[in-house]
Order: sequence, then structure tokens, then C-alpha cells
Amino acid sequence: MIQAAKADGAIDADERARIMDHLTDADSAEMDFVLVQMEAPVDVHALAADTSAAMRAQVYAAAVMAIRADTPAESDYLAALATALQLDRSTRDEVHAAATTNASV
Repeated sequence: MIQAAKADGAIDADERARIMDHLTDADSAEMDFVLVQMEAPVDVHALAADTSAAMRAQVYAAAVMAIRADTPAESDYLAALATALQLDRSTRDEVHAAATTNASV
């Protein structure tokens, strides 16, 4: 989520709020980790390398939920992440459809 939020070069207030909303049970060490990650550079290849095959769609879904792909940089980030995670078009479409459904609830 954090890398996706930084895809356009900055984490805006809405993106920061969505990330922080997921941290309601985080302890101080986890919060510190998130804050450090918010300042780290974006690296989709490192993220993909650290993601097990079983978690690839979930990592992509978290990225989709973190941002509104309303800039070319954000759309490019999601495309690069999907490629790095080796997600096929069908899986990407399912994730986007689920995110759209969840956003309208």
C-alpha cells in the first residue's frame, strides 16, 4: 500500500489516511516501520521479490485499495507492480472489480 501511495512521487493526505486506517492495531514499532517505509523509495521489483506466490494478488489488491489511479504515474506503478508480481490480466481485472465493488459499499 505504501509504495502504491508513493507512485506519483508523494503520499497525499487521502492516501496517508487510508494507510493509517489499516493500522488501528499496530504497536509503536510497527508504526515506526510504516513511517520509515513512507519515506523509502519505490521499488516494485524488491516488493515482488519479497512476496510469496500465494500473496501476489493480495499485495496487488492492497496497492489498488491504497490509491486512486488518477495520474499516469499511479497507473504506471500498478502496471509495473502487476508485471513484477507476474499477475495475469484476469487476476488484475478481478482485483480491480473487487476494489470497485468494495469502494461503492
